[in-house]
Amino acid sequence: MAFHAAGGVREEEGQIVRQSPWPYTHGKFNNGIVGLTNRGLTCCVNALLQSFFLTPEFTSILQRWDQRREVADDRNIPYNMCRLFEQMQASMSGVVSAEIFLNCLTLNRVKAHRQHDAEELFLTVFNLLLDQLLNPEMAEEMKRLYEIKVEEFVKCQCGKMSVKDSSMCSLPLPVVETQSRGSFKLEEALKLFFMPQDLSQNNQCYCSDCDRKCPVMQGFKLVSVPKILNLHLNRFRAPSSSWDFIRKIYSSVSFPETLNLDQLPISEKAQKCGNGQDGWHYHLYAVLTHAGNSIFGHYTVYVKSFKDSMWYHVNDSYVSQVQWEDIRKTFEGRVYSWDDTAYMLLYKRVEQTGAVTSPADGHYRDGASRPQAAGL
Repeated sequence: MAFHAAGGVREEEGQIVRQSPWPYTHGKFNNGIVGLTNRGLTCCVNALLQSFFLTPEFTSILQRWDQRREVADDRNIPYNMCRLFEQMQASMSGVVSAEIFLNCLTLNRVKAHRQHDAEELFLTVFNLLLDQLLNPEMAEEMKRLYEIKVEEFVKCQCGKMSVKDSSMCSLPLPVVETQSRGSFKLEEALKLFFMPQDLSQNNQCYCSDCDRKCPVMQGFKLVSVPKILNLHLNRFRAPSSSWDFIRKIYSSVSFPETLNLDQLPISEKAQKCGNGQDGWHYHLYAVLTHAGNSIFGHYTVYVKSFKDSMWYHVNDSYVSQVQWEDIRKTFEGRVYSWDDTAYMLLYKRVEQTGAVTSPADGHYRDGASRPQAAGL
């Protein structure tokens, strides 16, 4: 029998035996949370790795990957993520170097030692992970863990409606610029994302009934929601002209520990499948934060341990216990300050008895912005 680190997998008579996804008891806080050293502009990679590692549903799938015995490739994302996570699980010092994973990113033409956007890096790493798992069933299971299924509709002014299915592994939510002490709630950002939009002028779509491009109404309705809900607070505004530049929005965005999605529009398909909103309840467990401005900044992550239900702040190699009041301070950041500002929110779905899970289809590819409207 070969044993692969605490909380990993073991081989027993040729069988891969799954271990508990959260048995970690080492480290300063006896809950498996360890720091990752900054190897030079790697804070974004570190924060993102922590968000994966501290999601038991994610690590339990990754630990079942039996092809680790056959794949020993420095370019393979799941293989090297497994190697790093096993080092983190077995660490007695509380700090680990992510060098093996950083090298793997470089071999996949992802520059590890540079300033990254956390949401863009998440999409890049997750898609590479799905492509390189090699086991289609496991890749599908991993994709469903984050997949948000929506129905996109486009309605012409003549009344013709076009509907298509789409999916994404995170919701890019708009952040509204408020007055100096104004407040903006996460629930409001969600409603804005799903609010139908008028597309006119250069955004018009071709309508076969009208035989020309026409102003249309575009919107989204939820079909199904995942176990892990990734919400991206879009705090960086693109340039509006050639002499403008990307800038960060520091407006306050408050978010709850418990989130209900029962006020969002739902498709008829979801209703027919019995995939109602009664069970669409979530608990917050991770907040990726950004400090600084649009040119230079620093990422950290606040995580809630599923072992002791306490909140911790992981700042590269430094781990400290915090309170909910510390999380609340990430609602906003003062201009050009180094206060942590919430950027990505991870919620875990509270499972209900008899909940229906829809099958997934196809790899997720887009989602950093709202999908472009198709022709009618």
